[in-house]
Amino acid sequence: MTNSHNQTLAKQALESNKAIPIKINSDGLDVKDPLKDKLNLDRFNKMMEEAAVRQYLCENPDFFTKQPDLLSHIDLNHSVGEVPSLIERQVKTLREKNQSLQTQLVEMLQAAYRNEELLNNCNRFMLHLLQAEDLTSLVSRVLTGVKQEFDLDASALILVGEFEPCHPARVFSDPSEVKQLLNNQFPDTLPLCGRLENKTKLELFGELAIDLKSSALIPLGENCRHGLLAIASNDASRFSPEMGTLFIDLIAKTITGLLKNHINWPRLTQLINIKE
Repeated sequence: MTNSHNQTLAKQALESNKAIPIKINSDGLDVKDPLKDKLNLDRFNKMMEEAAVRQYLCENPDFFTKQPDLLSHIDLNHSVGEVPSLIERQVKTLREKNQSLQTQLVEMLQAAYRNEELLNNCNRFMLHLLQAEDLTSLVSRVLTGVKQEFDLDASALILVGEFEPCHPARVFSDPSEVKQLLNNQFPDTLPLCGRLENKTKLELFGELAIDLKSSALIPLGENCRHGLLAIASNDASRFSPEMGTLFIDLIAKTITGLLKNHINWPRLTQLINIKE
């Protein structure tokens, strides 16, 4: 800006802030009280900025017509005396609702992004499982894949039924044995999410248990008829009782279906051989 323009802005600033007793010398400081130079300079700079905005708006009277969204961020006092006007209260209410809706929209978009990411992880995980050629391969893909795709710190798999020994999965003949193993922290039909007792964590995850803060016990079939998948994280907020389980249920159904196929395949092979 030129000197004449600065002088004009300074004059406007001083005229609009007569309540502030500042005398400006050539350096823009209060010559009466040198100890207040810094404070006066800050106040003067602020007045200069306000004066510049005022002059810009005077030179561009259609500014808010071109930028209508800015009106929702401006406070205009319509009160008469000490009584606030109805218009002012309505505008304030509408502004608060607008801010609330914007916050909700951002939260919904964030949730949608997280769900899309989880769905992609589920798709990759399930495609990974479908490539298993036998039960041993399936168990390995379940335990490694679930940790990799969902950034988990531990996983364990228990099989129930007519399965051959398949390390590192543990095999039981009846769900009641699993219930006893888990010290009654047993998911009947829905996943059990949250914190586990130390004894249960040790049974499932061994030496990793000491660092695990939250877990999910996922039944494979009703009342763990075909087994149980346990996953855990060092993050205490990762799994909680109130969390949604849509994607966990999807994973459980996929694994359960594949386990059934591996159970039925030997039987089907025997029937084919008999007929031949």
